[in-house]
This record gives sequence, structure tokens and C-alpha cells, in this order.
Amino acid sequence: MSQASTKLDIDKVRVGHFVRLPIGWRDHPFMFNSFRIKEPQQIALLKRLKLTFVYIDPDRSRVAADEPAAPAVPDEDTLIQVQQSLAEAKQARIERLKSYQRSLNHATKKYRDNLARARSLSSKVRARPAEGVQAATEVVQGIIAELVNSDGLELHLMSEGEHSDAIHHHGLNVTVLSLMLAKRLGLTEMEMEVVGLGALFHDFGKLRLPAGLATRMPNDAKEWAVFKNHPNMADALIDGDNGLPWQAVAIIRQHHEFLDGSGYPEGLKADRIDPLAQLVTVVNEYDNLVHHKDPRKRRTPNTALGWLYKHRQDQLNTHYLQQFIKMMGIYPPGSIVQLDSGQYGIVMSLDEQNLLSPNVMLYDPAIPMNSAAVISVGEEGLKVAKCLPPEALSKAAFEYLSPRDRINYYIKGQN
Repeated sequence: MSQASTKLDIDKVRVGHFVRLPIGWRDHPFMFNSFRIKEPQQIALLKRLKLTFVYIDPDRSRVAADEPAAPAVPDEDTLIQVQQSLAEAKQARIERLKSYQRSLNHATKKYRDNLARARSLSSKVRARPAEGVQAATEVVQGIIAELVNSDGLELHLMSEGEHSDAIHHHGLNVTVLSLMLAKRLGLTEMEMEVVGLGALFHDFGKLRLPAGLATRMPNDAKEWAVFKNHPNMADALIDGDNGLPWQAVAIIRQHHEFLDGSGYPEGLKADRIDPLAQLVTVVNEYDNLVHHKDPRKRRTPNTALGWLYKHRQDQLNTHYLQQFIKMMGIYPPGSIVQLDSGQYGIVMSLDEQNLLSPNVMLYDPAIPMNSAAVISVGEEGLKVAKCLPPEALSKAAFEYLSPRDRINYYIKGQN
């Protein structure tokens, strides 16, 4: 990635230069420490800040050949008004950032609460299956209430996540995204509850796999045979009278079955696979691809969607897959992006009503990481130029943005 490194005398700065300011973020009225000069007033303001030089990035600079060597300087009153206007806009953005952080904190609290409840289900289901199903129903109903009682939704990237607890993180991910997809598809609340229960419990059979097989790739044919039977190993859920709807049981049994018969454990085809199981399978395949046990096959959120569309159309319900891709947008939370301004960031959340304007946390070494700017791309008049793999970032940007090995999602309703 390009780095601003050329020191330039302030008198030589021209419209089109991409500059980085040599002062703290709070010591100037501009929103960012790095930006492209768009008008002469910006140069005059830099001089008014008593700056004698700035750093420029030649690769991102776009200086016109006929740009005057000494641009006209606005009068002092105009400069004061421009500076005040910039400072007010900056403060308004800071207030929006605080509001966003409150929204994120709200989603994080609910995520942690539901994750703790999901963890506790394991022992409840084994000891008292009916009580475990009832506790899971309460978790699912709470998420559904957030979905159906809101005018709009934000999908947030959660910072929580450990591979040692991958089953419960994965289960909650699949539950949240499956319920969002179910709502998008127009399912009833009763159907959504079935989807949520099946999704939350879908991998509980893995808890009975031997020798850590749930969290690593099988080593041989024998281990593969055992692993592929995990949908049938959630016996406390799929056997007996515990209050779990039969379609939720179908989701648990069939979440690895594919329409072409290439799935497992039964190799079912097409209409022999329950429609709600087909829905959860789409989401499960996405989350498994993003968190593939083989790091070489792991994909970023945006490339995972494209890969599924290209390679799994014969195996997955095409309508569900298309709607899921539309729901997640071009830049799902967790995606590393470069804006048309040249800045790098990580997508933190997505508004379902404005998928092309994600909230992005920007890399700016002049701003402390705990105060990093999170902007709504569209509101700032910017666009996402492209998505990037995390390894394309510099070491400093990677550490600042902290791309997640474990990408978890949760929702926040907008009323």
C-alpha cells in the first residue's frame, strides 16, 4: 500500500496534492490527518495553522499541469468562516461517532448476553432437554423481536471471538444471519422461530465428536466418516419429546445436505431436503467458508459471497443464495476496503437500507486506535474503491485495524 513520505514546503503545496499533516488530529479543523487538497482555501488554512511543511503522497496526488504556483489567497474573514465551518462539521462527525459507539455498545452487550446463554445450552440440553429447548426459544424470540419491531437494521461486526469456542460463536452467527434472511424472504414469525432454533442447535452434535475433531480438519477416511455423522449425534435434540419442532430437527439433520446429493450424512437430493434446512445451509456454508479450518481455504466476507455464487449454485437453493448475497451487500462487515480517497479501513457495520454506504473504521496513525474515526462512507461523499485481503495492509495498518480471524455478527434495530 502507498505511504505518504515526501516532505514538502507549505508554499509548494498545490490543489491535488494528497497531504498528511505533521500535527495531532485535535490540532486542526480537518476531519482527517490525510486528505487530498481540493481548493485553495485548504492551503490557506494550513498556512494559518502556522505549518511550514506537510508530507505528501505522490502516488495519490493529482496536481494539474496548469495549477498556478501561487493560488489566490482568500481574505481573512473568509478563512475564519471556512475554518469555523470545518470545525463545526468535524465536531458533528465526532458526535455521530459517539452515537455510533453507543449503538455498537448496545449490540455488543446483547451479543455477549446471547453468547453466554448459548454456551449454557449445552449442559441444559444434555441434562434436561425440554428446559434447554425452552431456553433456546427465549434466545431466538429475543432476536426475532429485534428484527420485526425495527424500522431498519444495522449488522455490526463484533470484536468478540475465540477459536476455542468456535461452535457457539458459529451457532450464534448462523442464527442471526439465518433470521435476517428469513425476514427478508417474508417468513412468518412462527417459521422464523423454527429457523432460529434449528440454526442455534445445528452443530450441537459436534460437541460429541472425539479428540477435538470439531475444531480441526479430519486426518483420514475414518475421521471423515465420524465427522460427517455429527448432524445425527445431537441425540438429545433429535430424539425424544423435548418440544423442538420437527422442522428444527430437520435443520439439525440436514444442514450439510446439498441439492445435487453430494452432501452428508444421508446424501439427500432436492425436495427431500426441508426448505428451512436449505435456508440455514446457505448461511452455514458462508460462515464456514469465512472461518474455514484450513487457513489456505479461508476467505474474506466479500470473496466468500462471490465464491458461493460461482461454485455452489447446483448445491444450494439459488433463490436463498441470491437473497443472502443481496442482504449482506458488496461490503459485508469484516471486509477490508480502500476508499476512493486512498484511505484504508475495515467495515464495521452495514445499514440494510443503504448497503453501498457502510460504516468504516479508518486507518489514521495520527488518531489513537481507541478513538479511530468511523465514518458512513456515503455521508462523507466517498466511495469504496475496492476490497482488499488483510495481507495487503502494511504492518502498522494491520495492527491498527485488527482484521478478525473470527468474524462475528450481531444486529441493532433502528426505530
